[in-house]
Amino acid sequence: MRRCPRAAPFSCPGNGDLVQQALVWPSVQVRELKLSDGPAIGALCDWAWWPVRSEAGLAWLMSRPGQEAARRPAGWVVERDGQIVASAGNHIQSFSLEGETLLGATGHSLLVRPEAKGLSRNLIKRFVAQTGLFALYTLNANALSAPLYRLFGMMPWEGETGHRKYVWRVDPVGLMTERLLWKLGEMAGFDRLKAGGERFADDIHWSVQPHRLVPGVQLVPDSQLDDRFDRLWARLQSEGRLLAVRDRAALAWRLADPDLTRKPVLLGFDADGELAGYLLAFFSKQTQVDQPALEIIDLIAVRDQQARAIPALINSLVRSARDMGVARVRMSVVNPVIEPLVASTPGAHRLDAHHHIHVRYDSLFAETAPQSWYVTPYDGDYSFCLRPPPRPQVRTGRAAA
Repeated sequence: MRRCPRAAPFSCPGNGDLVQQALVWPSVQVRELKLSDGPAIGALCDWAWWPVRSEAGLAWLMSRPGQEAARRPAGWVVERDGQIVASAGNHIQSFSLEGETLLGATGHSLLVRPEAKGLSRNLIKRFVAQTGLFALYTLNANALSAPLYRLFGMMPWEGETGHRKYVWRVDPVGLMTERLLWKLGEMAGFDRLKAGGERFADDIHWSVQPHRLVPGVQLVPDSQLDDRFDRLWARLQSEGRLLAVRDRAALAWRLADPDLTRKPVLLGFDADGELAGYLLAFFSKQTQVDQPALEIIDLIAVRDQQARAIPALINSLVRSARDMGVARVRMSVVNPVIEPLVASTPGAHRLDAHHHIHVRYDSLFAETAPQSWYVTPYDGDYSFCLRPPPRPQVRTGRAAA
């Protein structure tokens, strides 16, 4: 998802090292991530052209709702001669299946400096060695690393949707400008391109909210994240699907990321006076030279309403997107249940590429989970690994519009 010349989600520079003999460093230590590692992790992320979290943002990400999740590592680092040269995140996600609470782990943000080639396997081994989880997975593998997950028992998602994404291009001229800028950057060098500073951030209309809403769809401010969402969650649980926990508390935690520069868009779909589904989208700007975008992170509805709710929610977001100053709307994970509904919406473009979803199931769930898992980007690292668009006053000292 993130376009970066140096690294990609849950992969690292020099991924070929995973299939070679790891280098042996006498002073190497692999340990759990600590909050005090923030500055060193930030330096790694800045080198890789990834967003750098604040101390508060890292503390929030490490907090993770649920007592069992909080007891597990938030990630690992590799120290060599006292310096952090590699790191990987480990996000624990709570799930529900037929009344039983399960835990899954998604790996994210694996970074290894070139001088530490070969040490990435130390981090991945820590990740896949975790027990007591129904699945270990990544929803966000890049093309280079995707074929290598088999070495660690993580297999491509079954079916066609494991290599499928969708995009709605709402500003074609802006996207052509972005593409041209990247072409020039490839010729001039990425360091020079990055040094050129932020582009396109002024295109965001910070005060505009979705306003071209389809009947039945309403904007839900975060202040109205109330017991309607708990009732919806109870209805969703009763349908027997394997679902990431989406009650009011879980959603409130996801929306509370202190590094966000603009509140996510939350749209609800009402049927017979009750909340029957919702769409959650985050604003992003992948790098300084990418156009702003809206990323659909979650999209779900009760079964008897999803044929109405899913298209209505997507159409409401896409129709309003250009007015909010973004050039595209993306959904980077779809499941077989809703893909036909997503594909039928006006302007939807299907992108088929490499398998970006890889999973290693616990043997107890190897048969039931693949058929019952209603997977969306919410289950993975998409929301908390996005780069928030920088507000104008952060970049230049000017007041935001």
